[in-house]
Amino acid sequence: MKKNLLERVGLALSFIGLGLVFQPFSSELLYYGFILIGIGGFTYVYSTYLPNNPSGEVGLRTMVRWLVTLVGVVVFFVMLSIYLVPLLVV
Repeated sequence: MKKNLLERVGLALSFIGLGLVFQPFSSELLYYGFILIGIGGFTYVYSTYLPNNPSGEVGLRTMVRWLVTLVGVVVFFVMLSIYLVPLLVV
């Protein structure tokens, strides 16, 4: 998959989500707008961490490895904060 395509999909989802958040017609669309902003933002940020190749192609194995790494880092810091907050607040 091309890295530029993944970045454009993330940006498109984010802009569609923004359009849904700022529309004045339905509160249900507001909910879906926030979901699309989150998915689009994660996709865009994830695609910027992928390595740059001269051809622009990124293999599936590389994409999965980076996804596992990013999710692992987020889960690690969430678990660390869950552990440390009770110790530091008291």
